[in-house]
Amino acid sequence: MQTLFKEITSKCYVNGNEMKENSSNVLDQYFTKPSVALKCFQKACEVIKKYENPDDFIFLEPSAGDGVFYDLFPKDRRIGIDIEPKRDGFIQCDFLNYKLPVHQKVICLGNPPFGHRGVMALEFINHARNCDFVCFILPMFFESQGKGSIKYRVKGLNLLYSERLEKNAFIDFKNKEVDVHCVFQIWSKKYQNKKSEFSWYKNRHKEPFSEYIKVFTVSLAKNRECGKEWIFNQKASFYISSTFYKSTQIVENFEEVKYQSGIAVVFTSADKVLNAKLKKLFQEIDWTKYASLATNSCYHLGKSHIFQALHDHLDSLKGN
Repeated sequence: MQTLFKEITSKCYVNGNEMKENSSNVLDQYFTKPSVALKCFQKACEVIKKYENPDDFIFLEPSAGDGVFYDLFPKDRRIGIDIEPKRDGFIQCDFLNYKLPVHQKVICLGNPPFGHRGVMALEFINHARNCDFVCFILPMFFESQGKGSIKYRVKGLNLLYSERLEKNAFIDFKNKEVDVHCVFQIWSKKYQNKKSEFSWYKNRHKEPFSEYIKVFTVSLAKNRECGKEWIFNQKASFYISSTFYKSTQIVENFEEVKYQSGIAVVFTSADKVLNAKLKKLFQEIDWTKYASLATNSCYHLGKSHIFQALHDHLDSLKGN
C-alpha cells in the first residue's frame, strides 16, 4: 500500500515563500484499499484500451509504498519507485528526481503524495507528463473548474477521464477505514476527450453565455460578503444556494438562500419563452453532479459549475 499524504521534500510556492508543513498530513498516513486500487487499475485499462493496447506499455507506480498498485501490474512490465522502499524490487528514489524511460511506452499509475493544497500531486503529474498516460488518485481540488483550479496547471497532458472515489476508500495504519474525498483521473499526452468541458482559461477574456445569463456570487456570510448589489438593490431572475448537503434548488429571493451564500442568475434576453425554458432547465438539473464535494461532505457551487451545466444543456435551448 502507499501513503496518501506523506510529504517528501520541502516545497515553495511560485513567489518563493516556503510552504507550511501540514503536520496532520505527515503523521496521518492513509493507504489505498487493495479493492479500490484494483478498480482504478481496471478503469485505467478500460479507458486506455479505447486508444491503445495496454499490453504494449510498462506500468510505473511512482510512490509505491507497499505496492498496492505495483502488485496489479504485469510482472515483466512494471517499475516501482519510492523514496523509502518497504520491500525489495523497488527503486529507491524521489520520483521527482527519477529519469523516466525515453524509448518505452509508459503508463504511470498510483496514488502520489498530495502535499499542501495538492501542490505535491501537481508536481508528480507534471514530472510524469512524458509518460503516455498518467492515472492518479488525486485530491478533490483537481475536479474544480474554477478560474484558479489546480488542474489548469497540469502541463502537456489532456484529461481523459475523472471519477470520484467511493466512500471509505482508504485505511490508516491501524487498518481502520478512512473516508477522504478524492478523484481518480486519467491524463494523456497524445489523446483528448471528445466530450467538451467548459474551461475558464478559454473564456477568461469574456463573460461566458452572456447572450443567455449573467452570473454573480452573492453572500452575507462573515468575511465573505459580496454581490450586495443583487441582494439589496436589484433582484436577480433567481438564486441558488451555493453550499448544500443533499440537494439545492432555485429560489426567488436571496432571503431563501441557505447559509446566506449563493449564486444570482440574471436573464439577459428579452425573450420570455427562452427565459422560462432556462429557468425550467436549471430547476431540473441535479446539482450534485456539478458541484464540488468538500472534505466535510458538503457540496459547493461556483460560477464555473453554473456555466458547465448550461454548456451541457445548450442543445435543448437551440431552435427556441
